[in-house]
Parts: sequence; structure tokens; C-alpha cells
Amino acid sequence: MCFEGQTDRRGPLTMGQANMARCVRRDPPPHMNFLVVKRLPKRATLDRVEVATRALLCRHEGLRTTFTDDGQHAHGAGELAVPVHDADGEARLAAEEVGAGLRAARFDLAAELPVRMAVVREGGTPRFVVFVLPHTAVDAISLAQVVSEWEGLLLTAHPTDPPPAQRAEPADPPPAQQAEPASPPPTQRADPASAPLVQPIDLAAAERTPQASRRAASTLRHWRSGLARAPQSMFPVAYDVEHALLPRLRIRSAAVATSLERATRRTGASRSVLVMAALGVLLGRRTAQPTCLLASLSSNRTHPRLRGHVGPLAQDALIVADLDAATFDDLVGRFRVAALSGYQHSRFDAAELWETIHALDAERGTRYARDCVYNDMSLQAVPAGEPRPASDVELSWLPAASLPANLSLWVNRLDDELDLVLWANPEALPAREAERFGTGLVRLLVAAGEGAVDLASLEEVTGVASVSYGPGWVRSGGSWVRLESVGRLVEAAAPGFLPRITAQPDGTLTCDLVARDASRRADAPTPEQVRRACIDLLPGRADAIAPHHVVVHAGDLLPQ
Repeated sequence: MCFEGQTDRRGPLTMGQANMARCVRRDPPPHMNFLVVKRLPKRATLDRVEVATRALLCRHEGLRTTFTDDGQHAHGAGELAVPVHDADGEARLAAEEVGAGLRAARFDLAAELPVRMAVVREGGTPRFVVFVLPHTAVDAISLAQVVSEWEGLLLTAHPTDPPPAQRAEPADPPPAQQAEPASPPPTQRADPASAPLVQPIDLAAAERTPQASRRAASTLRHWRSGLARAPQSMFPVAYDVEHALLPRLRIRSAAVATSLERATRRTGASRSVLVMAALGVLLGRRTAQPTCLLASLSSNRTHPRLRGHVGPLAQDALIVADLDAATFDDLVGRFRVAALSGYQHSRFDAAELWETIHALDAERGTRYARDCVYNDMSLQAVPAGEPRPASDVELSWLPAASLPANLSLWVNRLDDELDLVLWANPEALPAREAERFGTGLVRLLVAAGEGAVDLASLEEVTGVASVSYGPGWVRSGGSWVRLESVGRLVEAAAPGFLPRITAQPDGTLTCDLVARDASRRADAPTPEQVRRACIDLLPGRADAIAPHHVVVHAGDLLPQ
């Protein structure tokens, strides 16, 4: 399938594109490639599929863009291969198999258009279409818009339609700064025919104005100050979540809807913030952490001109809230403020942000883990026509799926019922504990509908109790740390040397280090080399931090 007649443009990457490019080039493709399988209407033909796809590519520059060393190239002409497969058995299963194959391969951002498609036929008739797009081209909201637009184009497409005309000039970029709400931003889709689209190159220009630069600097300060007072991870669990399949627990309740409405009227907080606060307080209680650290996905689409933008606008909002409070209402107020600040600071240059995070980690001896995630997608949800939950809390396990986090709560519905999916690393929250956690979250929201919940009775209300860390665990630098794990970390960072880890009264950790035999004394590392190597080895070791003080002894015996 060919497209042509569009303006060929080059420009810098948007902040979202640059952020996702790092991830697409590094992370496993199933994490970074969206897959959509759609049933085709009966009157769909291969010619109509071609016309609709061509119109879609011509409309959105981001779908015909490749990445260069210094930016992006929106191609004015090109071609997209759309293979056609004939199903041997059930067409949907064949389409899902085709989609899994397309999703498994990493996108070549420099040489490949960011769209993979295929059509599956049954008895010679097109039955399903498969889309695979990387995070560099779309986020979840713009993916939904792309698919919806394509379906609309398919219904109106005619094989003799000419390619859409390219507008003569780029649309004016949106303002680079706008206020954001205290709940996840609205995600209603814009009608592309009603207003000029903001293409990625236009947005990149808007992100480079002096006003946008000041906002980006403020975002870096927000992240640094928030992470400085938070644990490196909520769950101090040594586990490779990057390559694990996480069990998923679906939590549904119709009883919560009325409770959320009452609590919203009393506290002034949105339903989304209420659920976030309930998640935060239960995380803090379960992990015995006095401060909650969450990454909440922000759509960054509050400006009307950006609601129809096709590109990766969504980025993390950092949510940090102290949990020492008398009532749940008090915490709701704190999470409301934290969410407002987080969403206001959720557009950033990823390279600059990671430099800031790594500099802070070097000072603290930690490694930011992004282990707990909140993702409110309720404004995108389309009711599935399922029967309402029959009980106050309805739990069901879904097939495990890949997600790099210890725990993530996805909010599907918040209207006339609560519909959540809890992703939980079993090393952090085993299945039975996950069910207790999900049930407790619902019970807390129901109780909040009746009035301010005394946090002294939180375990009684929810059934969620604090984990007992036991001997050998200490709190250091705001994190729970196992001294044995710190010792193993140092041994890996300084092979051939024997460490002794001591917790000081002020919470800092001291490491005394000696060579295991005389032949290694000449190779003794410096204290700073030990700390740097420890920090580099921290990923996957959330129960350890780098010692604050390292003393390398000349002899072969540790001091008494």
C-alpha cells in the first residue's frame, strides 16, 4: 500500500517520543508494542482496507515518521506492506497468532514506519485486521483514537477516493504550559475534521519555547524533591520484574459507586483521587512504609488541541504522600495535593530526568525502582455489556501478563460500578494476599462513603496488615533494607573482599571491607569505587542500598 502527495518534514523529537524511543530500543518488545485485533464489518474489502489505511497515514504524520540521529522525519511518500493471511481454522485465533508474531519483533525506528498491519481472511473474505504500533507512535489514548478513526474511514472509504490533501501549513502549536487537574486529565477524543491537528513536529517546537523550558526545569525539581523523601521502592523485594509475567486480579463492585459519590461530596476529591488514596494507604500499611511512592500515568491532554494528537503524550506523574494521618479523609486531601502537583509536572525530557534521578541515587546510594503504578483509564472505557457484579466484591483471576512493576492498579470504570485490575508480583504480594488487598480496598472505599475512617482501625476495616520484617532488617535512608542483602551487594561489587555491614544510630550504613587473602590487597578498591559499583548493581535488589560509608582496611582481619 502506497501513500504520496504529503509534505515531507523533519524536526526534533517531542519529549514523549524521546522518552519512548529509549524504552522501545531497550525494553522487551511485548512491553513496548501495542497489539489490536479488530473484526472487520461484512462489507469490508481489501480495497477499502487500503483506502482507509492510506487516509489514516496521510492524516497523522506520526504514523509515517522514522527517527534520525538528531530528530524525526515525517515522510511525504512511502509504502506500507499489509500481508494477507488465510486462516486454516478459526479466523480470530489465526489473527491473534499473526498479531503475536508482529508484536514480538522490535521496531527499527530509523528504517521502519511505526505501523504493522495484517488482514486475516476466512473463506476468501476479510474477517480481521491486526494492528501493531510502538509506544513511539502512540500512547493508549491515541491508539484508541487511531483505531476508531480507521474504523470510521473504513465505513466511508471508496476504492476510487484520492489521497487526502496535505494542509499547506502546520497547525499552530498549542500553548506550552497549561494548568492540570488534580485527577487524571480528560481523555475525550477530538474530531480531527473540526480543528487542525497538532502534529508531532509542531508539538516539538512548542516544547522548546522559553516558557516550556522553565516548566521542564520545574518538573526536574519536583521529581528530585519528591524522590528525596520517598523509599527507593515500596516493596523491598529482590525480584526481576522486567522479565516476569505478573498475575492479574480483576476487582469489581457495584456497591462502591454510591460510596464514592458520597465521599466525593464530603472531601471535594475526585473518584480517581479517592481510589488512589485508598491504594496508597493500603500500600503503606502492607509494606510498613511511612511514605507512599507512586507513579501515576498522566495523559497530558488537558489542552483541547492535544486531545486529538496522535503521539506518545502520556508520561509518569510522581506521587509522593506522607501517610502519618488520623483519618482517611486527611490522606485524601494529601493525595489530592500530591496528584495536582504530580500532573502539573508530568511532561519532561526523559534524558534530563534520568540524569537527575541518577544524581540523587548516587547521593543516597539507592536506585529508583518505579515499582508501584496507578493507571486510571476510566474515561476511555467502553462498557462491555457484562452483568453487574452479583456481590459486594467480585474477584476473578485473569491470565498473567508482562508488566515491569511490583504492583500496578489499573482503573477501568468508576461510574456505576468499580472495575479494577490489580497486577501483583507474587514475591511482593502472593495470590491470597492480593485478594485480601483487593477486597480491603473496596471495603475502605465503602467505609469512606459513610464518613471519615479512623486510620487506627484500618486493619479492622480492610483486613490488610503490615508485613513483619524481622531480625536483620533496618530502615535506612527512608527504605527498608536487609543487612545480609547489602553484604551480598558489596561482595558482588568488590569480588575477593569480605564486607561487614553495620547500621548506625542515625540510620546510615557503614561497610568495613578487607581482602579475603593477601594477594588481593594491592587490588583494593577505593570507597567511592565500591559505592559506585554497588549502585550500578542495585537493579533487581530492592532490599539493599549502597553503604553510606565504606572503610577499606589494609590488613586481612576486620576490626573488632
